Amino acid sequence: MSDCSVKWLNESSVDESRVQRLEARIKELEAKLAEAESKKETQVLKQRITQLEAILSKYREELEAAKRKICEMEAPYRDVERKLKEMIGDSGEVSLQYGGYRIVILDKHRFPWGQVVELMLDNHFEVWLGKENKHLHICCKPISE
Repeated sequence: MSDCSVKWLNESSVDESRVQRLEARIKELEAKLAEAESKKETQVLKQRITQLEAILSKYREELEAAKRKICEMEAPYRDVERKLKEMIGDSGEVSLQYGGYRIVILDKHRFPWGQVVELMLDNHFEVWLGKENKHLHICCKPISE
């Protein structure tokens, strides 16, 4: 073999070895890039999770506040029914009707008219009087807007 062909073989094997090292380095860099992208994506997702958890926490607080407000708003109505029944006793009957009350007056002489009407008006109820068969009745419901 001539010096030229030996030199070419040596260069060829050197080039092949260099290509293999470069390919290995490229694979190594691709793996690091994929890992870095994965870490960055993971970090972005963790930040988004943190944001969503903060929003969820805020909504939970608002929900609890709304539940407390509803309980506070319902309490006077439950209290109104109890007061009505105590006031009226056996002189009438109280039943729920259309979000309010229907009060049938059984004994119009003992019935506490003034107290009942005042209680209803103080609690922002609309009040109607009527007669069905031989009994007077009061219908009342919260004022609608």
